[in-house]
Amino acid sequence: MGQILGYIYAVFLIMSNFGKKSSQILLLQTISFLFKSFHYYLLGGVSGFLSSFVSMIRNLLFYKIKSNFLWTIIFIIIYFIIGFITYKNVYTLLPLLATTIYTIIINYDNPCYLRMGMFVTSITWLIYNFYIVSYSGIIIQIVMLIMNAIAIFKLDKKRLF
Repeated sequence: MGQILGYIYAVFLIMSNFGKKSSQILLLQTISFLFKSFHYYLLGGVSGFLSSFVSMIRNLLFYKIKSNFLWTIIFIIIYFIIGFITYKNVYTLLPLLATTIYTIIINYDNPCYLRMGMFVTSITWLIYNFYIVSYSGIIIQIVMLIMNAIAIFKLDKKRLF
């Protein structure tokens, strides 16, 4: 069941790559985080579960109100607390690293930066998925890296080149 939830999470996450507005990206990612959270929970990935669940709450909040420095700091502190509570080895810190980086990037309210941030954090999540043996997660992150590169090239090439 955990792997199936992972594939559902993938559909929404891939769709988020092609959002033209930051609000679209955040909304689709929020839906994906719901499935992602329980995907990791069922696979025993506690740090992945907690960081994804908190990220879902973060995205809901940032979808309703514009992110700001105070909320960014609050969420980063929450991620550090999760890291402290769930620490087993360096791999259990990867979801927290990814979510912290992404929480900072959200503040730029720039779809190009969001896609770039998703690319960087996909690499981190890919490593974590190998660690917890999430087959759907591994496939998802490889597809995300490819799709994100395509989206960056198609939608952001004027800004990059």
